[in-house]
Amino acid sequence: MSESILIVDDDHILGEELEAALSNVGYSTHRTTSVPEARQVWNKTKIDLCFVDIVMPGPSGKVFCREIRERSDTAIIMMSSLSDQDTIIALLDIGADDYIVKPFAFAEIMARARAVLRRRKDHTQQHTTSTMEFGDWTFDLQLRRLSNIKGLTVPLTQSEATVLRFFAQSPGVVFSREDILAVARTRQHAGKDDRSVDTLIKRLRRKIEVEPSNPMHILTEWGKGYTFQN
Repeated sequence: MSESILIVDDDHILGEELEAALSNVGYSTHRTTSVPEARQVWNKTKIDLCFVDIVMPGPSGKVFCREIRERSDTAIIMMSSLSDQDTIIALLDIGADDYIVKPFAFAEIMARARAVLRRRKDHTQQHTTSTMEFGDWTFDLQLRRLSNIKGLTVPLTQSEATVLRFFAQSPGVVFSREDILAVARTRQHAGKDDRSVDTLIKRLRRKIEVEPSNPMHILTEWGKGYTFQN
């Protein structure tokens, strides 16, 4: 068995137990406790499957899941104590292959890993697109440019384009300010009170909304963050 598995979870005890269980059956394992650490491993190592916890200090597992899916066909199994149907559906929409609720039996983890890896081997062709559409807009990902049915063309900065793509690929999912700031990568995030995200959202709203003060696409979820609607 040669598959390589990355574990991303700030629960040290569970992470160590999961790593031991996977190693014992022959998987090559890598364990990290945060998304920044996971990015470093993922960028340097061929990873076949990621087990990713949702809630961690700093960028959340949702962000890492979306980043992986944008760049590769690596298998992803999300982990969380949350079991509500809306959360599970939203994560699958982001690009996760499976979702497992904590606490779990390690026999179930092994079965999920085998099933997901088997499905991924049967699905090797990755679908890519150069444009996205929402509302009256067409978003050119390569040129970082918006155009609408009236012929208006609007250029985007790198951070605006990155965040808009992130939003548009995950409609209906609520992302915190930390999530969005981590995606924009304009500088080190300063936590939940950082207002640079709000400034970025205001700029995007001025560019894509008919009425920026009454947005239809980028919506505020009070006390939580922002969500996107097509």
